[in-house]
Amino acid sequence: MRPWFSSFFNLLIFPGFLFLFVCAMVFQWIDRKIAALVQGRVGPPWFQPLADFVKLMAKEDILPIGAHETACTLLPMVSLAAVLTASLHIPLGGRAVSAFEGDLIVVLFLLSIPALTYFLAGWLSASVYSVIGGNRALLQYFSYEVPFLMALSGPAVLTGSWSITEIVTWQSRTMWMVLTQPLGFVLALVGLIGKLKRGPFDIPKAKSEIGAGPLTEFSGRKLGLWYLMLHIQTVVGIFLVVNLFWGESRVGPTLPGAVGFGLKALFILLILAVVNVLYARLRIDQLANFGWRVLAPLALAQMLMTIWIGAV
Repeated sequence: MRPWFSSFFNLLIFPGFLFLFVCAMVFQWIDRKIAALVQGRVGPPWFQPLADFVKLMAKEDILPIGAHETACTLLPMVSLAAVLTASLHIPLGGRAVSAFEGDLIVVLFLLSIPALTYFLAGWLSASVYSVIGGNRALLQYFSYEVPFLMALSGPAVLTGSWSITEIVTWQSRTMWMVLTQPLGFVLALVGLIGKLKRGPFDIPKAKSEIGAGPLTEFSGRKLGLWYLMLHIQTVVGIFLVVNLFWGESRVGPTLPGAVGFGLKALFILLILAVVNVLYARLRIDQLANFGWRVLAPLALAQMLMTIWIGAV
């Protein structure tokens, strides 16, 4: 296979955009189906996420007077590009498009960009609801990001490497990180819920309070790209947690790489979907208190324990 064709295939087909797009549609349908089953409803048909995306891309794209049109056009594109770039460094079935020492730091940086662009979308779209939602998004970012980063740093500290591939390889020689760092795994899931703005941390887009938050004034293709970014970010975030805490290991049942990876990802999606339905939305002050008084001390304790285990 020629180098240029291989690069083209990796970027646009597998494990690039097309694969992530399909995963995003499938994960969204499973998420909505689980929520419907928990609530005693039938749920949408399998093609509904794709139909919703096509409908948004075909709708008229308008912005209110006073909104910064160029910035509002670029923000969802920048967010989507950041998430897609992060996905290239996350191993899938033991292989990543781009792997190097320190790629975990790059992935964490790229996954933080959508939170900042989400805040800017609220500030630049000329709506009171959008501004309030943007402020909430930024405050929520500071509440969950530190515990989330510390939780995901635990596997790197224990293995002595900031390469995601090396962390997965370390688990293949010993055991799953979820067994050695269960608290870090839980903190990573809580932080992921905050990053994805899912219930009970869907504060920036509280429908009963501020419409759709920062995305209230977006429509058409812009809104479609925002939703696509959020759904692909869900896939990338789940894949990252699976690699760091639940990679291939000698401990536990042995399954083919792709099958085992997919089942673990679906299990985490099941957890996120059930939590989204069962728990009511928190207030922003409750989340801030929870983040800094509960999550941050627990993440610090987990980090100190990890350092102690590594020293021993």
